[in-house]
Amino acid sequence: MGTHIPAPHLVAAALCVGLGASLGLRASSAFFAVLALALAVSALGDARFRVIALAAALLVGGWWWGSVRLDALDRSVLAEQIGRAGPALLEVTGPSRRSAFDVRVPVRVLQFGPESPGERARLDLPAGRASAQGARLSAIVEIEAPRPEEDGYDEAGYLGRQGVHVVLTASSFTVVGRRGGVAGLADRLRAEIASSLAPGVSGERRAVVAAVVLGEDEGLSQGLRDDFRASGLYHLLAVSGQNVAYVVAGMLALAWLLGFSRWAGEIGALVAVGGYLMAVGWQPSVVRAGVAGGLASLAWLAGRARDRWYFLLIGAAVLLAWNPYSLLEPGFQLSFGAVGAIFVLVPRLEAWLAGYPLPRGVATVLAVSVACGGVTAPILMLHFQAAPLFTVLSNAVAGPVVAPLLVLALVSTALGSVLPEAALALAWVNGWFAAYLAGCARFFGSLPHAQLTSWTSLAALAALALFALLLSRLPPPRGRRAAVLTAMLTLVVAGWRLRPDNAPPPPTGLRIVMLDVGQGDAILLQTRAGAVLVDEGPPEAGVASQIRSLGVRRLAALVVTHPHRDHVGGAAQVVDSLPVGFVLDPLEPTNSADEERLLREARARGVQVVPARVGQAFDLGALHIRVLWPDGPGLPGEDPHEHGVVLLATYGRFDALLTGDSESAVTLPLRPPDVELLKVAHHGSADDGLGDLLRLVRPSVALVSVGQGNDYGHPAPSTTAALSSLPGLDVYRTDEDGRITIESDGSSFSVRTER
Repeated sequence: MGTHIPAPHLVAAALCVGLGASLGLRASSAFFAVLALALAVSALGDARFRVIALAAALLVGGWWWGSVRLDALDRSVLAEQIGRAGPALLEVTGPSRRSAFDVRVPVRVLQFGPESPGERARLDLPAGRASAQGARLSAIVEIEAPRPEEDGYDEAGYLGRQGVHVVLTASSFTVVGRRGGVAGLADRLRAEIASSLAPGVSGERRAVVAAVVLGEDEGLSQGLRDDFRASGLYHLLAVSGQNVAYVVAGMLALAWLLGFSRWAGEIGALVAVGGYLMAVGWQPSVVRAGVAGGLASLAWLAGRARDRWYFLLIGAAVLLAWNPYSLLEPGFQLSFGAVGAIFVLVPRLEAWLAGYPLPRGVATVLAVSVACGGVTAPILMLHFQAAPLFTVLSNAVAGPVVAPLLVLALVSTALGSVLPEAALALAWVNGWFAAYLAGCARFFGSLPHAQLTSWTSLAALAALALFALLLSRLPPPRGRRAAVLTAMLTLVVAGWRLRPDNAPPPPTGLRIVMLDVGQGDAILLQTRAGAVLVDEGPPEAGVASQIRSLGVRRLAALVVTHPHRDHVGGAAQVVDSLPVGFVLDPLEPTNSADEERLLREARARGVQVVPARVGQAFDLGALHIRVLWPDGPGLPGEDPHEHGVVLLATYGRFDALLTGDSESAVTLPLRPPDVELLKVAHHGSADDGLGDLLRLVRPSVALVSVGQGNDYGHPAPSTTAALSSLPGLDVYRTDEDGRITIESDGSSFSVRTER
């Protein structure tokens, strides 16, 4: 006997299928609109075929409407202006994204010169000042094309699916007003909630609360965002059905406390869900949850049964009707995949776990974590080439604080203007919940092998889970033996994945490690705020493994001084093995295969590649790193050393000059300040101006990265003599001393070596 599909589900599914079909074949002709209308009229006829006719009408109508929307999203007036510059009036449509070198702002272009396109775009600003959502800006902008598809990363395609076809660049802007209407009301609601959800709480804790309540992770450090991803907890930073459920429950509870009827409470819930949806913005999980919450209240008001599958289909239809490209985005797939897993798999897993001595609440958390983790892992691997390994355990540990955090934040917001003292007390408690959540993300995200980075490893894990499941279903007494065998297998796997790596403790100040990579360069800068890797040695040096053995699980930045193999050879492997905030590269004209592999890997993983240029600077906690050179990429055929990256790293009163292979002809004209540490350029090759550079910067320590018995005769006798001639200078060489580590508290420093 076949499964009966209720009529509402059939027609809603038909609409979703029609909208999705527009991605494969456009049907924007008016003929399809007329056909859909004719099918809808035919549904008024014979009752036996009414549902089928209505489903067909919605399928064709969805196909037509999706095609119309795609045509509108693909159309661009500003694309014809690429390469031009001029005055523009812009409207900020969402929160800004900050990086070390720029600020990216979603905007709507209200006016460019004489044109009034009303078109979405991205505004790129220098690092520093950004503008609040809803502000209207006046700026002189240059219109550029997004980067085309290259080596697996398609910025133009990604932005185009959002209706964004140009990137605007500006050096400054002036705020000239704010948008009004419904969008302006949404801006004010968001600002009000953001300002009152955690009174008295600041810093990282406030940022975590804002991320959970508003889906706004801009206040989190890049390192903490990476931890949330690696731990499998990043979904907690997206507004979900749980948020909407608490909004609805809160309004119903408030109506009950005030003595209002259930009818008034449901009306209030509708209004609250609408306001919350406006405040947090248009995101797949938000829209899905908002539609479900609103329909639930409408169903009660209309005296109709609530149907979660129907609500899910309507939420999908709303998103696809607005933008059919949503179907291709990871946010849509993760949100609807996770909810589908909860509907289908969680009841079965709960029934299976009922045979084990687990509290009901723990069993539910485990069932949800397993179901959602299993369904979303392939999606994450497909889009991001990484999936969290410990997602079940991390969600089981972190999950219990999410509900109280949400409730306390919403109650604090409601009480802020009425009982500010109570709001402060609740926010203080909530700050500890936020700290616990961040701690869970850091702990699980920093475990060895926290992320699976290949389909092979994901398939192996799935096979192991399936094998354990099959063994657990064997009847006793084999079942008991199978349970023991499963436990033993789990311990073996866990022991392998969690084996100690003898990593040193985190630095208390600044730690600089010159890795022993043979004839090449690789220098690791570490503070408690994160790590930066300057050059990555030749491929055979295994720099990725070396820095992992030092306890590094992610890099705030990866710097390539120039595209020679002994400096960039291991870079692609590092980007493949570790989360990287951004790559700083001079982008010199080159035919280097190693450089091409790095850029290809960075694009595939969505890592921003920033051209290194003089004057740039970024901070890593108390460590300040400034780019002293180059001023441009140079010309084809020029010596790459002449346009290599030269960095000055400052931590308190401790300065380090990192020269790559740029010798004194480059570094002397830069007039660098006195430094405590000098990285000797080009592995100690002959450099006529080295003596002058030493007298200028007067270092206390000089480091030479050089291969033992190398064919170049490095370090050159003249270099050794120049270094020896400077009184009080301690010289360390990787060929003699192995790995060299400098520790500094900002005033004093120490050096140790290990072979």
